[in-house]
Amino acid sequence: MANLSTDHQLTALEQQLLNNATALVPYLQKFGRLIDEERHIPEEVIQKVSDAGLFKLGTPKEHGGHEVSIRAMVEIISEVAKGNGSVGWVVQIINGNNYTASLSFPSQVLDSLFSQEEEVRFCSVLAARKAVVKKVDGGYWVEEGFWGFGSGSKHATHALLNLNDVKSMQESANLGMTLAIVPMSEVTIVDDWYTMSLKGSASNSLELKNVFIPDQYVVTQNTEQIRSLSAELKGRDRYRPYVQLITSITTGISAILGLARGAVEYFVEKAPHKGITMTFHTSQAAVGHIQYKVGLAAMKVESAHLHISRAIDHMERHVQNAEIFSLKELAQLQTDMTYAAMLCWEAVDMLMAESGGSVIADSNRLSQIFRDIRGGSNHALTTASTGLELYGRVLLGLPPQHGMTLAYVSSLRTTTGAEANS
Repeated sequence: MANLSTDHQLTALEQQLLNNATALVPYLQKFGRLIDEERHIPEEVIQKVSDAGLFKLGTPKEHGGHEVSIRAMVEIISEVAKGNGSVGWVVQIINGNNYTASLSFPSQVLDSLFSQEEEVRFCSVLAARKAVVKKVDGGYWVEEGFWGFGSGSKHATHALLNLNDVKSMQESANLGMTLAIVPMSEVTIVDDWYTMSLKGSASNSLELKNVFIPDQYVVTQNTEQIRSLSAELKGRDRYRPYVQLITSITTGISAILGLARGAVEYFVEKAPHKGITMTFHTSQAAVGHIQYKVGLAAMKVESAHLHISRAIDHMERHVQNAEIFSLKELAQLQTDMTYAAMLCWEAVDMLMAESGGSVIADSNRLSQIFRDIRGGSNHALTTASTGLELYGRVLLGLPPQHGMTLAYVSSLRTTTGAEANS
């Protein structure tokens, strides 16, 4: 299945990284059952991904990374997820977090972090379930804190943790975050990730007790950064005011898209050689209603890709022109991600229904894809009902219900003196 339109070609480096990801797909598929059974990704697989350069997609060039475009990150990680959903999810999370950290912290902090010999990989949780934090001289004292879920924590060197808890963020209707960098040596990984989906992502909860975090490793990230919009900003700095919105793309949709692409390819590969029990059909590929379902599933996945591409196009245009998103544009970008996730899930569900009784076996690749994409599509950043409600409310002239959108609108009132209109 073609991944890119002719209008959006990758650079030579990005194409090479995509080729590296494609080459890994058969290798990753062999580990599907083992990854689920052991509930984490084997170290040899992590090393293969690292050797292919796929943990450095979002890392700045000056710190040894590849600094690929948002579009390239989505395409490359999507390819990884075709090999295995849990691996794709971890690669997505680590790269998205590395990207977020590099846009959020000052250069001297990044210089210190990335100068270490070990490859830097961030896991993250962007809202604490519980956090008792005190400001003290020189930093913050975390008496106790509990964060769930920390995807990729077993393979991370650092955690990027929001020191604000969910209750305080809901009460303020603001998704502004106090982000802290914490070495994993200070973090207790709570082994509580027992799930039907993305089992190998090891998205365990993270716990801190009596940990001091120096001031330089804590930043406030909120939508008031929109005030810093300026055409004078250059390079990566242009993306800083949009970092929260970019997070919804870089850590949200890539693995889901790849899982759906993988499902279509797998079904198409198997259909010519698979009959339909209790009928005289010896090949699914020769049956009209199967042909219809395959076509519809493929179009759903391709339509999802178009929505993702539109969101990236809008983001890049606003970044390059240092433009503020209108309320409608903002809601549309967020809804593009959630609607794309819904289309991908529907495509896989449709193919699952046509795959016969054997598909329920744990060893069946489509079964694993089905479980993984169901869990991924339930993530807060990709829940379709939340996004569609948001877009419907905005189109109907009602105030948004989404915390990120509300915070953005509030910052626009402060910045421009009036709420942005559609």
